[in-house]
Amino acid sequence: MAEIRVGNKGHFVVNSGETILEAGLRAGFGFPRACRNGNCGRCAGRLKSGEVRLGNTLLRAEDTGSDQVLYCVATANTDCEIDAAMITAPGELPVASLRCQIAAIQPLNHNVSAVTLRLPAGQKLNWYAGQYLLLGEQQDAAFSIANAATDGGRDILLHIRHDADNLSAVELMTQLQQQSTVATMLPLGNRWIDQAPSQPVWFICGSTGFAPARAMIERLMQLNYSLPVRLFRGGRRVDDIYPPQWSSDPLLTLKDFQEVLAVNEAPMSGQFHGMVHEAAIKALQDPTAPLFHVGGSPAMVWAVFDGLVDAGVPPHHIHSDVFDYAPREPNISG
Repeated sequence: MAEIRVGNKGHFVVNSGETILEAGLRAGFGFPRACRNGNCGRCAGRLKSGEVRLGNTLLRAEDTGSDQVLYCVATANTDCEIDAAMITAPGELPVASLRCQIAAIQPLNHNVSAVTLRLPAGQKLNWYAGQYLLLGEQQDAAFSIANAATDGGRDILLHIRHDADNLSAVELMTQLQQQSTVATMLPLGNRWIDQAPSQPVWFICGSTGFAPARAMIERLMQLNYSLPVRLFRGGRRVDDIYPPQWSSDPLLTLKDFQEVLAVNEAPMSGQFHGMVHEAAIKALQDPTAPLFHVGGSPAMVWAVFDGLVDAGVPPHHIHSDVFDYAPREPNISG
């Protein structure tokens, strides 16, 4: 018996006489493969540490050929660390690079448009509600996916903000309007909802930070989620909050759904006057009860985080992609 570590994706145990591929699949890891006898070469990867046996040959990490180990025929002689292209951890979805058709572009308000991409015919691809994709030939523009995946569905909805504060998005929108397809890479991101949470779920969103929340709420509708769902959306003015484009009305689908709009300047009747997280905190009775998903700019998300923590929300109950791509710098004092 030996332990196999797969980079930062986790580890699994391989039993005596069992190949690394067999043990990894049993543990829920995904290996690219098309055979189990060393012919296709798809499972080839690098042995980063340890020793494996290939038939009668013992191969160490420092030996020639350790960068092309066929895990379908390799058995572990010691604990090992391995790597392989496109290997996935248990529960992780494979990432694909492909060209999507630009099916529709629809303005939602003065600075946000809905862009519908369509997967190639016959392409099977899944994503978790709350994940994002990379767009463009350089795959350097990240946008949250605004709809939940459906069986057989090929459409991917994006909400793209394009104004003077987002000049790169303005340029991208011009390109999308001039071409019929676009390069994409998906799915990416570690903050999602796939199974029904055991706690109420509150969403706090600014501008297109609503996109991942929209997808997660759609997923909750698919799951017939019965616990409370609260959606707080904020903007400086009323027209900064664009239509949600629900595929079905969460008020009719979810058992306990409420939406609050928070507006800083000239709110309309029934809207909260102030910052969006202030509206959430005002409505919060038990700060330890809900799970929070926060979407918006890094500055906005970290301000919401501080406000929620000050109100008694446990930090581990607060989730946002910002925590992954724009972590807060440590406060170093001397």
